[in-house]
Amino acid sequence: MDPEAPQIHKELTEPRVAPAAATPSPEQQKRTQIAIIAGVILMLGLLITAIVLMAKFPAATTVIRDIAIVFVAVETFLIGLAALVLIVEIQTLTKVLREEIQPLLRSVNDTVSTVRGTTEFMSENFVSPVIKVASFTAGVRQVIGDLVGVVTASRPKSKTVTNQPTNNQQGGIHNGTQE
Repeated sequence: MDPEAPQIHKELTEPRVAPAAATPSPEQQKRTQIAIIAGVILMLGLLITAIVLMAKFPAATTVIRDIAIVFVAVETFLIGLAALVLIVEIQTLTKVLREEIQPLLRSVNDTVSTVRGTTEFMSENFVSPVIKVASFTAGVRQVIGDLVGVVTASRPKSKTVTNQPTNNQQGGIHNGTQE
């Protein structure tokens, strides 16, 4: 048995575990938590500062409010434009699916039907007869082999003939002449 076979089997059956470098160390996790907390505190500080400044300077607040309203209006316009482009792209995709993909799928289905018919024809008219002939010849060959075995086994064993030297082996007599 191959000594590597259990190891290969083990590799194929055990789930793969992510490398240790993929999980952050406790020190990295602590740094990440501190960064998140610092970001939240900074955002709260900016929000509180903005509220205080808006309360102290109402004229600046109205200007900032007007700028924010314009910004939101422009953003809404861009989102609507993107939605229209998306609708047009969906219509184009639907048209492509209807006009190009469906005929392609029909062609593939026709090809599959042709292949299926060819396979059935070859199976019925070529493969099945060849298999029948091959099995018949194998059966005949087996019967002949068994008959030869029975005949060989039923023959009486003949006595072994001793090797008597022939004229060629007894001093080189050929055609009545000696050498």
